[in-house]
Amino acid sequence: MKKFAKIAVALSLTLSATIFGGCGNKETPKNENTPEVTTPGDSTPDSTAPDTTAVDPAKVTGTVNFAVYNWGVETYTKIAEEFNKVYPNVTVNITGFDGELNDYLTTQAASNSLPDVVFGWSNINYPISQGWVMPLDEFLAKDPDIKYVESKIMEGYKFNGKTYAVPQKFQFSSILVNLDLIEQLNLDKPSYEWTIDEFKEYATKATTDKISGINHLWDFDEALTVMYSKNLSQRGFDLEAGKFNFTDGSWVKAITTHKELKAVPGLVSDDLKNQALRDEGKEDDYMKKFGKDADALRESKVAFGFHGTWDIGWIKTMPYKYDFYPIPIDPAVGYKEIIHADHGFMMSTAQSPEAAFEFLKWITYGTQGTLVRLDIEKNKVDADGNPTPEFFIPATSAEEVVKVFKEMDIVPEGVKFMYDNMDKSSRGDLYKIVPDFSKVVDEIIRPQSDSVREGKVEASAIAAELEQKANEAIQESIIKFENAVKELK
Repeated sequence: MKKFAKIAVALSLTLSATIFGGCGNKETPKNENTPEVTTPGDSTPDSTAPDTTAVDPAKVTGTVNFAVYNWGVETYTKIAEEFNKVYPNVTVNITGFDGELNDYLTTQAASNSLPDVVFGWSNINYPISQGWVMPLDEFLAKDPDIKYVESKIMEGYKFNGKTYAVPQKFQFSSILVNLDLIEQLNLDKPSYEWTIDEFKEYATKATTDKISGINHLWDFDEALTVMYSKNLSQRGFDLEAGKFNFTDGSWVKAITTHKELKAVPGLVSDDLKNQALRDEGKEDDYMKKFGKDADALRESKVAFGFHGTWDIGWIKTMPYKYDFYPIPIDPAVGYKEIIHADHGFMMSTAQSPEAAFEFLKWITYGTQGTLVRLDIEKNKVDADGNPTPEFFIPATSAEEVVKVFKEMDIVPEGVKFMYDNMDKSSRGDLYKIVPDFSKVVDEIIRPQSDSVREGKVEASAIAAELEQKANEAIQESIIKFENAVKELK
């Protein structure tokens, strides 16, 4: 059994709610995530619409037990302190833990000590199926800030007609672009709406005897499958239908493009590595091209890197000017980007549900809480007091948040562009919200995809059979999960 370090931080402050004094107290448009309500911007009166007047923080009382990864205790203690300046009558107890969230919740459930609020990126179907997660619809229907959250993301948290989570922050699948190297190669800076053909041209032109076009293409065809389709998401999955689709042509096109890129000699730098030769003390093609102990991406010898915005922690140490670009698009489909979302939720055992929801909102999509979190992140310092600013991609597009986020110098311009276009996004982390998604991918889809990549079989020849097997497995898991949810009391 794992040992979970527990750090209790009682934050029962009695400060008056003075910051953000006027924020959220005016009438707001109706909530687009509540079926009974008209969509935002519709001025037609609706007597059935719920009251979305902001909650009076001074009237919210109770205790909230918040569990957070140990690496986040210090930061979230500061966030909770700011929460208490607005909600003076709520006590927040913070407990730190290590390991995977669902493992932690399982341990806590066994001892009847579940926290009230958590966030993470583990598959949410499991805790829901155990009856540990409280539906949020009653609170969201009254909340004026939820209209600023991308509706497609919210749909992903609805199961059997109930909403069980909210997004905590976003990330994007992307391409790291070495802007300095692009300039040195006398290439024009690409557009953020670059096409797949343009990307292939750039990567090919950037490939020389000393430079490679991109560092790796592991699962790049997975991202391209999304780009070649108007409806499909990660791994060719149709979220609305709850099925994989490998026969509409998107997957085959993606595999073909993937092969075309890898067929250009030297274009993929990591393909030049040969561990067997290295184990024998010999030089492989990567060493011959870039140097014995080279890191080609860091040493500005690779034009592009296939890395999501979640890699910013080490990418920001690169010694050159860079940017994050969206995955290139298919003009026939139009602009589309791949979005990922961590999520927060509250437990069904919460003793002070209203207080728990207000804190959950504060650390996820709420306008006030998001502004606080952005401020804390951008003003971080190290042990010596030196600035170490960080950022996260907000789960809300509230006007005040957009303004602050887009004024942050540490945020790459491409990230700001993708943030501006979230309404044209497709979900890219389905393992978080689709039952057994990772299992089906690892056991059924990936082995076949690898065979196609290795040239052992043609994608078109196995597409129909692969689709059938994957859908039989995923449908079985979905039905099992839905039945478990229906049985919850």
